[in-house]
Amino acid sequence: MQISRFIIVAMLSITCTRAVAGDLVAGDLGEPIDLSSFSAMESVIEESQQTLGADGTPIVQVYDDGRASWIRPYVTGIAGASFGTLNTGGGGGFGGTPLGFAGSVNEAMFTGGGAIGVAFDQPSGLLRMEVEGRARGPMQGKTQFFVVEETNVLPIDTVASGGWSAMTNFWRDWFLSDRFGVYGGGGFGVGGYQYSTSLTEGGQTLGGSSTVNTFAWQVGTGFTYQLSDRVTFDTGYRFFAMSPASNPVSLNSGSFSQSIGSSTSAFSASELLLSIRIYEPFRNWR
Repeated sequence: MQISRFIIVAMLSITCTRAVAGDLVAGDLGEPIDLSSFSAMESVIEESQQTLGADGTPIVQVYDDGRASWIRPYVTGIAGASFGTLNTGGGGGFGGTPLGFAGSVNEAMFTGGGAIGVAFDQPSGLLRMEVEGRARGPMQGKTQFFVVEETNVLPIDTVASGGWSAMTNFWRDWFLSDRFGVYGGGGFGVGGYQYSTSLTEGGQTLGGSSTVNTFAWQVGTGFTYQLSDRVTFDTGYRFFAMSPASNPVSLNSGSFSQSIGSSTSAFSASELLLSIRIYEPFRNWR
């Protein structure tokens, strides 16, 4: 009996619900839902996921003032004056007589080249990393050849030509205003030149020639002026140096040739450089 009453009540509830639903019109349900808005939301979600890492943090750094950091490639043309010094030393012996080399060559020469790198935006300027290649003009002059424990000193021709360097540099730029700034930094790499020394005396020739390839480093500072958003002009000072190298020297007389030791050489220079840096040089080619 209880079960029958439950069934009857349930059937009456269903009948009433259908009747009420039948009396409803479309306007009673409100405005229809625009499902196209969900596709727009999906595109926003996808865009936000592209700028967020796996842990939900932004991939692009955003500073406290709301600026987003950026990375820009650049190329640089470099030209200037190199005030070089080639210090010589070393020695040897012949027939039990100790011999020596000394003195230096000083010369101003042209230096030029270029660099390619990337600049990282920083709150107060830029951090730049680049690869630089430069060439330097020849230098020549007189150094000294002497017999140890004697006062007799002979001038000997010394030449360094074909100077070059390949460096990896790190520079930090600080902006003083919208256009002016200062920078400092340095780099390391390799450098070289063709070294030769010679002396002819009494029908005999003393000398040698060799290719120098050695470690090189530099430090520098300067000023920058931003000509436009993509072009920056800078003028700076650098101290450049190469590690000492050993160059064999021999005594030649007709068909006779005898090694007598080696002359060492070490190149260094104070350099004044003018550079033009162009950011995103191939932007218009896209």
